[in-house]
Amino acid sequence: MTPVSETAAGLPVPPAMTSRSALPAAAPPNWVDDRHPLGRLIAGLLAVEPLRRLLFLQARRLIIRTAERRGIAWRARRDELQRLAEPLLAPSRNGATTAPAYYHARFHAYQQGNLCWAAACEAEQATDAMALRVWPREELSPEQAQTRLRQAIFAAIEPSLAGRRVSEVLDMGCSVGVGTLALKRWLDAREGRPVAVSGLDLSPQMLAVARVRDPEGLVCSWHHAAAEASGLPGASVDLITLQFVCHELPAQATRAVLRESARLLRPGGVIALVDQDPDSAVIRRLPAPIATLLKSTEPYLEDYFRLDLAAELWAAGFEAVRREACDPRHRVLVATRGAGS
Repeated sequence: MTPVSETAAGLPVPPAMTSRSALPAAAPPNWVDDRHPLGRLIAGLLAVEPLRRLLFLQARRLIIRTAERRGIAWRARRDELQRLAEPLLAPSRNGATTAPAYYHARFHAYQQGNLCWAAACEAEQATDAMALRVWPREELSPEQAQTRLRQAIFAAIEPSLAGRRVSEVLDMGCSVGVGTLALKRWLDAREGRPVAVSGLDLSPQMLAVARVRDPEGLVCSWHHAAAEASGLPGASVDLITLQFVCHELPAQATRAVLRESARLLRPGGVIALVDQDPDSAVIRRLPAPIATLLKSTEPYLEDYFRLDLAAELWAAGFEAVRREACDPRHRVLVATRGAGS
């Protein structure tokens, strides 16, 4: 599948034509929009704490049951990863890094959000389950779905890298490194030489699991830091990716991350944001019960759908912004750091 840049009308346009006016932000889906009757109803239900907690538990059970039916060894893999990762927690933690308040929210049916072993040791399985949901009517293995998902993402990024030499890469919000390792393998093959790819995340538990999943040391380094204040040297990176990160951030944090990305990138460097597509018919037409479960586990989803990411990229100093639908549920926004940023 080869993605194409899209205008508001859904018509393909050459990447060179993509501009501010060609990338209008879609209105949020009605189920996530508190100004819409359905959105208000769902928000009202989630404001009742016992009900919200019940929905958390229901969402978790549904995710695990569905994943195991599709061949993902959810619980067995979780136990294995925790056993192997626990000894790596201390070297994965940077004592100078403090998680901001927004990061302590209850993500993905975990009361401690991403700062717990359960979240870290189930992230790999959840990512495979997410890939399978993209093509629900096809008989794909988790590995096949994951490969197809990543190939479509990288195909969407490629036009912005044409003619560029990529040597230093940072995957922000890398979680347990599923996308980071796929990115490393793709770039090594593309460049015909090893590329220095690093991962950065706020959860030391996630980074400990990432180290377990990277036994060959393919990734250059794993950084425990906030994406909006990485502490890394400026103008030192050729490519930054945020794979399925922005929907987990409040709007102000997203803006700060984009500013930090502009600082880290060399002039002409590229940023790629992969996430849910506000224009996706699948996303916009989610049945109300599924939408309620989803919203119960994603505290910043309305912020994400309201934010005009293309406009925010321009505001942060990026140019040549492209938007490409990479599969029925997700999009990639790719942009280049301007020389004057």
